[in-house]
Amino acid sequence: MKFSFRLGVLVSSFFLSLFWSLNLLLFLYTLLVYYLLYEAPTGHWMASVLMISLPVAWGFNLIYIVFWLLVKPWRALMPVVTMLIGIPFWRRTFTYSRPELNSEKRPTLQVMSYNVMGFNKYDLVDTQRPDDANHMIEWVLNEPSDVKCFQEFYNENRSVVFRTIRRLERAGYPYYAVLRSPERDGPGTFFGVALFSRYPIVKRGDEVFDNFNGLVWADVKVGTDTLRVVSVHLQSMGIRVGGMLKEQESKQVKEQTQGILRQLRQGFTLRRNQIARVEEFYRNSPYPIIICGDFNDTPYSYTYGKLRRVLRNAFEDAGRGFGFSYNKEPGFLRIDNQFYNARFLQPLNFVTYQDVKFSDHYPIMAQYAIKPREISKDRRPRTHIEFDF
Repeated sequence: MKFSFRLGVLVSSFFLSLFWSLNLLLFLYTLLVYYLLYEAPTGHWMASVLMISLPVAWGFNLIYIVFWLLVKPWRALMPVVTMLIGIPFWRRTFTYSRPELNSEKRPTLQVMSYNVMGFNKYDLVDTQRPDDANHMIEWVLNEPSDVKCFQEFYNENRSVVFRTIRRLERAGYPYYAVLRSPERDGPGTFFGVALFSRYPIVKRGDEVFDNFNGLVWADVKVGTDTLRVVSVHLQSMGIRVGGMLKEQESKQVKEQTQGILRQLRQGFTLRRNQIARVEEFYRNSPYPIIICGDFNDTPYSYTYGKLRRVLRNAFEDAGRGFGFSYNKEPGFLRIDNQFYNARFLQPLNFVTYQDVKFSDHYPIMAQYAIKPREISKDRRPRTHIEFDF
């Protein structure tokens, strides 16, 4: 009896010591991730992998908190402290803000961003359901935003349904900018990044990153003010989690895993270079700026962090809930964003239209109040970095 008791104590002590050691390693790992997110000392793809793992690290810390509270409560202090250190990043995950009233009657600009997946044009080959595409385009036409930013926008002049540029013009958006990418399917056909506006565009430009990835920008005249709006589409992760989950053979799973790692590495590297170009557009802009689009990266990524150090994020400041914007497996990703210059703009509301399920992304919308000053005359871009989390 004594022997069994002592053996049980030894086994229990061994596992408690093992769990404590693993908890210590988790504490150090989470601190490393925090450091990478705070300082962004490198854009190496391995650092990016560590950074996007923050929600996983948080999950394990929460498990440890519950475990230690049940076994040895004082040991729960370490994972609790770990979570508290990460408070500045909590808003990137979950936020709740009430829509603000424009009580001072400031001029406003409402901006919608939507990866429309070619309006499902390339799915019609298999589904033969043009009504699905038309319903999606009708929703886009009726959505009331002043500026509409698109990624994977499709136009085909020969098609009644996909003559989308003409249809948007007739819906009250006569001003637009599109990415100068090669026509994929003949004259009058376009696939890529686009921006449409109710208000006059006084200047516009674009930059191609790779094929249909890139950005377009437009200086939009809103009354006496001018704002620069950028629609951007960064390199895709190129990962289909659903296909990975369906694989049964171990060899196929191994090949899928290796392919995912290659795609992650390539995607992180390309987006690191692309976000550097986006930053230049911010720093060289003579006007207050809104940068929105499909960033193909999570809120804990190098890409997100680089913009977040100089601009505010509309979801964090005016959104509600988790704001997941990806309409496919795994289903809990927020990769579509709007960043804005808080010195000149105030977000009144931010909405993720999760009931609009036409595409593999949900549309996002933010309404901004323009702060009362002669912003169009303030042509000095701010070049210092804000450490504002």
